[in-house]
Amino acid sequence: MRSVKRSHPGFIYEPIVSVSGVILGFELVKKTDQRESSENSLDYTSPFSAEEKVRGFFEQVTTACMNENIFIANGFLLSINIDYEIAAHIANNLAIQKVLQQHKYIRLEVKEDFSEFNAGQECPVLQSLAACCPLWLDNFGAGHTSLTLVMSEKFEYIKISKVFFWQHQGTQSLRKVIDHLRPYCRGVIVNGVENSQHIEYLSGSDIRAMQGTLWQPYSQDELVQSFF
Repeated sequence: MRSVKRSHPGFIYEPIVSVSGVILGFELVKKTDQRESSENSLDYTSPFSAEEKVRGFFEQVTTACMNENIFIANGFLLSINIDYEIAAHIANNLAIQKVLQQHKYIRLEVKEDFSEFNAGQECPVLQSLAACCPLWLDNFGAGHTSLTLVMSEKFEYIKISKVFFWQHQGTQSLRKVIDHLRPYCRGVIVNGVENSQHIEYLSGSDIRAMQGTLWQPYSQDELVQSFF
């Protein structure tokens, strides 16, 4: 039970908060000087080798597994953002697939620039991931995907890009995008919520949850103290 305190110290847990104010879950992200994940999680656009990326992912999964009691007892979900190289490794690693299948609170997030999302391309890696655990689409609205992708692939939740939210906050355009996405997922999560005015802008929108700097992240110790 106390092993949860020995989890990897280099990660923090960013709350994903429902419209009613209840925590839906967390995104497990690497500690950086800049808060708020999604576009910044483990920065897979930086010059990490494939081996380093996979090692970082294994550390995240290990941390997630060591906190199993917390997530199950509280009904929390835990998302981990991955890129194509990590996804391809998972698709060819039966052991990690089994771990993901056994820990049913873990979710994998893929960004909208995932290479298999190119028009007309089949998605064998994505389908392999979906067989392991539910998938979330991250960073929707950044310009790389359309509703066609959402309609053709099954995502549990879809996260709207914080930049898209900031550009369209309080507009009918944002509400229309949310309304178009809703039939194809269990809910829409809006990134980039930083203040009470942002929440006001989202009032009445058919969203499931929010994420952003308005809610302080939890360290490993804080997670244990608050929810264990």
